Amino acid sequence: MKKGFSLIELMVVLLIVGVLAAIALPYYQNAVQSARNAEATIWWGQLKRVDAGKHMTRERADRYEKEVNEKNKLKYFTVAFFCRLKEDPNESCWELELRLKDASQNVQYFLATQDNLKQLVCVPLNNAGDSFCQTQAGQDEGPDTEIEGQAGYIIRY
Repeated sequence: MKKGFSLIELMVVLLIVGVLAAIALPYYQNAVQSARNAEATIWWGQLKRVDAGKHMTRERADRYEKEVNEKNKLKYFTVAFFCRLKEDPNESCWELELRLKDASQNVQYFLATQDNLKQLVCVPLNNAGDSFCQTQAGQDEGPDTEIEGQAGYIIRY
C-alpha cells in the first residue's frame, strides 16, 4: 500500500479551496475598501467640524487641497474642492470630492459631499462599487441621492 494522496483527492481539495477563495474574495475586498474609506471619512469629519463650508474661499480650498494632496495626508485618496452653484447666490457653494488614487482596483467609487460639506455620499462607478457603497450606507435598496447626474448613497454617521 502506497503512502500519499491520489490525484482525485488533491483535485477535490484544490476545488474546495478555490470555491472558498471565490466566496471570500469579495468580502476581503470590501473590508480593505472599508478601512481605506475610514481614512477619508475621518479626514472629512475633521474638516466638516472646522469649516463646514461656511467660510470656505478659493484660497482656503486651494490650501487644503495642496496640504492633503502634496503632503500625502490621505494615503488612498486625492482631494478636490469645487463650488457647486446654488439657487441662492448668498448660500455657500463649496463641496469636496475624494477620489481613489489607484484606479485599477476592483471596487470603484468616489466620495463627494453635498449640503455644504455636511453629508458624505458614496458614488459607485462599477457593480462592485455599487455593492460597496450600499454596504457603507447601510442600505438594501437603491441610491438615495444624486451627485452631478450620478446616483449615490448617503453615508449616515
